[in-house]
Amino acid sequence: MHTQAVEDYLKNIYELQASAEKVSTTGLAERLGVAPASVTGMVKKLAAMKLLKHEPYHGVLLTKA
Repeated sequence: MHTQAVEDYLKNIYELQASAEKVSTTGLAERLGVAPASVTGMVKKLAAMKLLKHEPYHGVLLTKA
């Protein structure tokens, strides 16, 4: 079971990924209305949970998980 914040991030990444191969942390921050630093922290957490792959300066991709 994931928190509402985790689900919100994953949903928004999924929606953004539909129009672009990789999702930038800046674009995600703008969409969520949060600071880029907040997105970076959550992205690292989600990557540790193996829910996405993050390449600094290249964006994020959801994993099959």
